[in-house]
Amino acid sequence: MMSKSETSVLKGVAILFMLYLHLFNQPANVALCEIYLSIGGEPLVSILARCANPVAFFIILSGYGLYISHSNGHNGNFKRIVRLYVHYWIALLIFVTIGYFVRGGEVYPGSWGKILENVTAWNTTYNGEMWFLFPYMMVALASKWVFSVINRLKWWKVLVATGLLYLITNIVISRYGDNYIYSHRLFYMPLQYINFLFSFCIGAMMAKYNIVNKCKKTEGLPLLFILVAVNAYINKGIVYPLYSAAFIVLFAKIRRPSWLDTALNELGKRSTSMWFVHSYFCYYLFKDFIYGLRFPIVIFAVLLTLCYLTAIAIDWLNGLAQKNLLLHPNKSH
Repeated sequence: MMSKSETSVLKGVAILFMLYLHLFNQPANVALCEIYLSIGGEPLVSILARCANPVAFFIILSGYGLYISHSNGHNGNFKRIVRLYVHYWIALLIFVTIGYFVRGGEVYPGSWGKILENVTAWNTTYNGEMWFLFPYMMVALASKWVFSVINRLKWWKVLVATGLLYLITNIVISRYGDNYIYSHRLFYMPLQYINFLFSFCIGAMMAKYNIVNKCKKTEGLPLLFILVAVNAYINKGIVYPLYSAAFIVLFAKIRRPSWLDTALNELGKRSTSMWFVHSYFCYYLFKDFIYGLRFPIVIFAVLLTLCYLTAIAIDWLNGLAQKNLLLHPNKSH
């Protein structure tokens, strides 16, 4: 099995993907930048953003880690969700307070209904990039049942069943999301929960069958570049779970310098807090400052630095809160 530090390195990759994606996936935002490299008239930063979708990446890693915890007899998923909520509330309180002074009370915090939706993560209007927090928690809470199914059925049956559900829910959400589903959360949340099962089960089966460690160490960096290039060319979001799984395996097995693993491991440890806060910087509160830097590499570096430093403070506050609430995590994945 991959160690906790190895999965942390991969979370570091995933958070870099997330920051990059949200900076450069929208043409209107890319238009605010000084662009010098294009392919076929499309900015290179936009092309690379196609390969940086982190949601399936994080869900796969979660399925991997929770399966190992389950196999080791740790099933405290309710407590894990409470810890995640506490962590989320700390970041929310800090940035809603800042938002009150930057955007005004009508936006942050807004009405009592809006406050309740955001505190529960039922509808994350303060920070839209938190959209997958609630359905992810639904998957995590049900993981014991999911793992029991995985342990009873052959691997291909699990993949076929969850893969079909993934395709169906993708079609339904893409066709009816804007017209109905996004504004009716009682329909949206179950659909998104079902949609996540495919990625979650891929991660769990990667752990069950020890896929990563069965692959040999390789000088496979060219294969990784080919994978990224093919995904950029295909440009179909529906393949992200398979792309993310292949990326994880290839990245985990290539030979990497120790300094890179050290940096990614540190980012991985801060990834949850960085996820919670990055969009406030680049979209909701300080967008003019971030994109006012003009050059993509500078924009990315400054956002990464701000998120990392903020994450240190939030993680410290979260540690105090978890300690006082006796919500210490166990030492497994």
